[in-house]
Amino acid sequence: MELVFVVILLMIFFLFEIMFFKITLMRGLKYSLSFSKLEAFEGDEMFIDEEIYNRKPVPVPWVRADIHSSKWLEFADASSSIVDERRFVTSGFMLRSYQRTKRRWYMKCTKRGIFDIDNATVICGDVLGLISDSKAVPINKRLVVYPGMIDVNEMFFSTRDILGDAVVKRFIMDDPFIVKGIREYIPGDSINRVNWKATARADKLMVNENDFTTKIGITVLMNVQSDYEEFDYVKNKDVIELAIKVSATALNRGYTQGVPVRFGSNACTGDDEVNMIMTESGTGQEHMRHMLYTLAQIRMKNIRSFEIFLAQLENKISNTQVYIITSFLSREILDEAGRLGKLDNTVKVLVLDTPSEDTPASPDVEVFHMRRKPWKTEGEI
Repeated sequence: MELVFVVILLMIFFLFEIMFFKITLMRGLKYSLSFSKLEAFEGDEMFIDEEIYNRKPVPVPWVRADIHSSKWLEFADASSSIVDERRFVTSGFMLRSYQRTKRRWYMKCTKRGIFDIDNATVICGDVLGLISDSKAVPINKRLVVYPGMIDVNEMFFSTRDILGDAVVKRFIMDDPFIVKGIREYIPGDSINRVNWKATARADKLMVNENDFTTKIGITVLMNVQSDYEEFDYVKNKDVIELAIKVSATALNRGYTQGVPVRFGSNACTGDDEVNMIMTESGTGQEHMRHMLYTLAQIRMKNIRSFEIFLAQLENKISNTQVYIITSFLSREILDEAGRLGKLDNTVKVLVLDTPSEDTPASPDVEVFHMRRKPWKTEGEI
């Protein structure tokens, strides 16, 4: 009889424990997550703050939180698993009554893109492990990772510079302005034109005066096709990621010099998956942020072949420095580049490949080639 009585008491205890925690586990539990910043560049390190608060007198024996993010956001010292393009980061807690716990995850942005963390899954359990409960907590946080910058002038050489076996170094990206004199500052002048030495000598603010015969802007045109026979989705994504970095570098050069910049591509973006990209020309920090945001959300998909894209730009671009960035060079692309050059543009073609014997050439367009293929490992062709 005593044994039966003990068993009945245990059953009553277990039943009460299950019912008690079933009602109280999730009640008064608050979970939140925040980024240290909402914009970053490829390669930047940042952190995520995770906070959980038990707003009730009843303790929670154990809590597990699963963060659903992208595999391109690497968490340091984290217990995580990767499924396709998603990363699941798991953290565990034990909460006393009215306890607030914070945890900081250090994270590295390994690739450009728009990354949304829509929700996290919070799972709670009782002391004996007999019951658990879970719910999806809305997070709704967006992180924009802009493409990184590279040293373009160190990566390319012009076929016009080859003299025998010697390569003469020259700059791909010329200074947009030629300084012809110095004058006194007037309201509206860009601060990056201030000549500080002349200002010190004259004891008043002096700025560089530029020659008006120079080109009035920079236009970057990027081919999202990684191969001539490629239609629709990109096969070699690494080379296009490099093209995006080169595009960002060229745009940033114009921005820092204060000249109007614009970007175009036969690709599409996450916001508009139907139309090719062609931005307005503009200057300033907000315009440059818009350029970088466009590059960050480029889809690995082409809408039209690049030569068709270039043909549609005839009579729409003039009096500007044009940088054409492509992973391959065809006769059609070179011919369209030559037509753009006849519209009072200076056209330079940057090919993300080393030259070969059958690479087309043109006397009207200067073509720059890669010194090597940086997306390949040593020994690969």
